[in-house]
Amino acid sequence: MLGKYRKGDILSVPVNGQEIALAQVIEKLGGNVLLAVFSDLLDVEESRDIESIELDTPIFLVETMDIRIKDGAWPVVGNRQLVGGIPDLEYKVWVEPPGEYRIQDVRGNVGVSISSERASKMKLHKSFSPAVVESALRGFHGYGPWNQAFDDLTI
Repeated sequence: MLGKYRKGDILSVPVNGQEIALAQVIEKLGGNVLLAVFSDLLDVEESRDIESIELDTPIFLVETMDIRIKDGAWPVVGNRQLVGGIPDLEYKVWVEPPGEYRIQDVRGNVGVSISSERASKMKLHKSFSPAVVESALRGFHGYGPWNQAFDDLTI
């Protein structure tokens, strides 16, 4: 049976054999999920009170497939109110016709036209595999290389 999850769930994401990082479900997006991933590493064996752990500033805000949650590789370890300070994600998207950049939200809704100058400062909407999320965490903590592609996960 596939694991279920909901908005606000706290996930245990493996970083290496002894440590995990926490991530929080910000938005369910069909077969994908928007996660806030936090920097603190916790010992795999250590019992923890999820309510007492500070989850204020994520290092990554990433859309990924939810298969690692559903298959239990990233188990749900609690649920909390969503962290404050998570920006509403806005991406740029090129629309033909009329041949202009527009704003797109994380759900894929296309909005107003924006200038090329503003678009040059915005990211394209991307989703990353769960393996990329795990690799980025290892790279962030020095357990593997930092790939330039991981820059797109950072807030």
